Amino acid sequence: MLTNSKPFTQSGYTVRSHEVLKCQLAVGIKAQAVTRLGYPVLVGKIPRAAQQLIDGVIYRRLLPGWYPFRLADRNSLAVQKVVAEARKFGATILHTTTDYTNAMVVAEAARRLRIPWVYEIRGELESTWLARQPKEQQSESETAEYFCLAHEQETQYMVAADAVIALSEVSQRQLVDRGIPAEKITVVPNAVDAGIIGRRFDQKAIRRELGLDEGTALVGTVTAVVDYEGIDTLIDALPLLPQRYEALVVGDGAARPALEEQAKILGVADRIKFVGRQPNEDIWRWYAALDVFVVPRRDTKVTRTVTPIKPLTAMALDIPVVASDLPALRDVTGGRAEFVLSEDPRALAQGILAAAVTAPRGSEWAGSRTWAENGQRYRNLYYSLSNPKAV
Repeated sequence: MLTNSKPFTQSGYTVRSHEVLKCQLAVGIKAQAVTRLGYPVLVGKIPRAAQQLIDGVIYRRLLPGWYPFRLADRNSLAVQKVVAEARKFGATILHTTTDYTNAMVVAEAARRLRIPWVYEIRGELESTWLARQPKEQQSESETAEYFCLAHEQETQYMVAADAVIALSEVSQRQLVDRGIPAEKITVVPNAVDAGIIGRRFDQKAIRRELGLDEGTALVGTVTAVVDYEGIDTLIDALPLLPQRYEALVVGDGAARPALEEQAKILGVADRIKFVGRQPNEDIWRWYAALDVFVVPRRDTKVTRTVTPIKPLTAMALDIPVVASDLPALRDVTGGRAEFVLSEDPRALAQGILAAAVTAPRGSEWAGSRTWAENGQRYRNLYYSLSNPKAV
């Protein structure tokens, strides 16, 4: 059960979800997805049918004839629909992702079906909320009622699940500190398609096709354009770089208007391109157009723990990576990046200049993080849940 999915939402969440389902099918797991009650209508998208087939993956939509006003009624209806879909499909395991609003539904559905359920920790609701608060208020906000209640709910469902999936060893350690038994946690890291690793390409030709200048040194990122991604630090670093350096931001989000205004104020608007969201099937070309890929994330509770997918794609193509020196980013890159002090434009500029010359290429590391390997990880986990006496 997913919060959202392709083709209606394009994000790191939906990319991972789709790749997870594909890799499961590839190793012989019979898998099907359902999305939360009312999606995608809740985000203003009207599906042509209650089911889509994308790359062999079935997505079912839980679309009620009426959408209850009360949360308890919505959850009750969602449980009924998940149970009905699971029975029709013949499910033996239910699997959902954060946040706890999904877990509430799946835990009850699994209880009624008398089957195990898995909780995959993609992000931390309370930490993501905290990252959106002004930095000077974040310490105080950790004692806010919302933060504490969300933390409590998430922990409750991690404990209740039959198995918990973490995206990194950093996240696994955080979960153990939270009170989740280590033996209950399986790490299934973010990954890349093996077919992209070490791919050869003509960068100049790609830049021509994308309408980008062939002669510049191009540094950039492919990301959700939100505050904690630290794109403001990249803009502040541009005046500190030689004039031949330009920046590229692929993606969209709430922070974009303020960032475009910041670039105008600094006089670098002509040196940075915001190109918005791009089709996922061609996204690798935007990575390939770059000389240096940056992940200038701010130092927050969520960015220290949650690992993004994006650096792995750059590494698979042997694009040098510069990243804020945060535990989650060291984890996802295997330490094979140029690490700089977070939120420091001068350090980022120096890192970009260094990476263009000395940063290690990452295709070897990316080769150890493939979806094919993850398929086997899921298969082993599901087998252990279905056959506990055999483990």
